[in-house]
Amino acid sequence: MSSHIYVDIHAHLHEYDYGFIASLFETYPNLIVVAVSDDLESSKKTLELAQHFPSHIIPCLGLHPWEVGKVDNPLEEAKKIVELAIDAKVVCLGEVGLDTKFVGHTIELQRRVFNIFLEAARDYNLFLNLHTAGTWEEVYRLLYRYDIEYANFHWYTGPISLLPQLRESNYTISINPAIRIQQKHRQIVSVADLDMMLTESDSPYDYRGLKLKPSDVIDVVEEIAGIKGLDRDSVASELINNLRRRLKPLAFLIS
Repeated sequence: MSSHIYVDIHAHLHEYDYGFIASLFETYPNLIVVAVSDDLESSKKTLELAQHFPSHIIPCLGLHPWEVGKVDNPLEEAKKIVELAIDAKVVCLGEVGLDTKFVGHTIELQRRVFNIFLEAARDYNLFLNLHTAGTWEEVYRLLYRYDIEYANFHWYTGPISLLPQLRESNYTISINPAIRIQQKHRQIVSVADLDMMLTESDSPYDYRGLKLKPSDVIDVVEEIAGIKGLDRDSVASELINNLRRRLKPLAFLIS
């Protein structure tokens, strides 16, 4: 591993056991993971992991759109997660957002839950780690309406036409290891400006046989460099600069 710092802006570390995580950071000492959560229980676990690995894990607390229809009272759960986040002084809410592609049957409830996180992000100037499958434009409009300053659209495969607006609004998109085989994701990288990109793994998701893991972000840098016709080191440096410029709540990672 080179001397560059690598950041996985979106991973579900709460799904791993402690031994795997300890080994991960021993093997990749220059790796920092922004760890997202799915519900209240996983948010608590994410916080615990961040306390064990404070130099490597930045916690994000949230209620995943896929979980909204599964918990008993999603609105109350969302409020409890926000309270936990504020009490713990976290800088990030996630994974949160909207999804009409996979769980469209709960979209109205999702919107009510997402509003709770939008209000919290606005009031406490927090960074949103976003899930936006099928709802890229709607989520963007909501960010604008709520005057959200910091947000990342994870695993972006949305409209190319939306990219200039995201960039102008200072938002980022994160590039996933699926870039190896997902043509739309490769197309996004080919046309999007490098200065709005970050890297992610969304691990431990299994995508079409790709068993995603946090260290994959190192290879994602290589893939971006190849598509853009740039050298690997300059891309790695630019990605860190993107985090410093566009996601100021996380700038302490690389200060």
